[in-house]
Amino acid sequence: MPSARKRPRSSAPRRARRPLSTVEAVGGAEAVQGPVYTVAALPFDVRPGKVEHNLGRAIEGLEQAAAAGASLLALPEMWTTSFLPRYADGARADSDSALETMHSRAQELEITVIGSAPGGNGVKPVNELHVLGVPGLLRPYRKRVLFSPIGEGRQCKAGDGFPATLETPLGRVAGIICYDLRFPELTRKPFYDGADLLVVPAQWPVARQGVFELLAAARAAENQCWVLSCNRSGFAHLGDRRRVEFPGNATLVDPLGVVAAQVDDGELLVAEVDYGEMAAIRKRVPCARDLKKAGLEPRQPEFAA
Repeated sequence: MPSARKRPRSSAPRRARRPLSTVEAVGGAEAVQGPVYTVAALPFDVRPGKVEHNLGRAIEGLEQAAAAGASLLALPEMWTTSFLPRYADGARADSDSALETMHSRAQELEITVIGSAPGGNGVKPVNELHVLGVPGLLRPYRKRVLFSPIGEGRQCKAGDGFPATLETPLGRVAGIICYDLRFPELTRKPFYDGADLLVVPAQWPVARQGVFELLAAARAAENQCWVLSCNRSGFAHLGDRRRVEFPGNATLVDPLGVVAAQVDDGELLVAEVDYGEMAAIRKRVPCARDLKKAGLEPRQPEFAA
């Protein structure tokens, strides 16, 4: 596990239940020493087609995250362009250029940045997760389950793989995108691969905000990992052109499914992930070991760890 230094707890705005100590949380297990990392998320208002504006807001958040000592910054789903009726070549080129700019600045600041943007070379783009900065300029996953109620499939092409778990300065990190959160089948691959942190860029509306938060907590608890979600703010016309409101919430959920920190005003969330706490939880309730003993490991080569 990469080394990390402990930092003071963030005073950033957040809403959380009283955090349990590791001993309380896992029923008396002894504490396990592990690294503590500072992470951040910026659930800003993504403007459709306004790549320069969106990049400026993301760079601003990156600078703030670096000043707060963060090692990772999460951005919303499709943060460069938002969703467009059609993705002209110019819009896709501008998006790629924005990712290059963000990657370069993240490298300078020694931060990992995770979000999603249009990708691929087809007539329709894929909704592609990217990991920028310290680990490289990587595109390890394409959104597999498109949101049919707004016709996302008319705008984007679905991916066909499982989320990859990457070695980063923060340990093993994986990501899924928005609607993927409803499908636990997708997050089992990261579980088998030993992911420490799952990042979820999203454009999930206010009307179903409670479901989003419930599912993020469920994915954290069942996979015994930290979950960092970043759900945009503002308004947009999607699908049938209805005006949709987004909550601007970013949430960090611990491996017990408890909200550790949250903002709901579209501003920067800064919080800490404690891998020692996670190790203690996994030691006390050894889900991965017991799954293997029960013969429930996946058999498909592409899915197994």
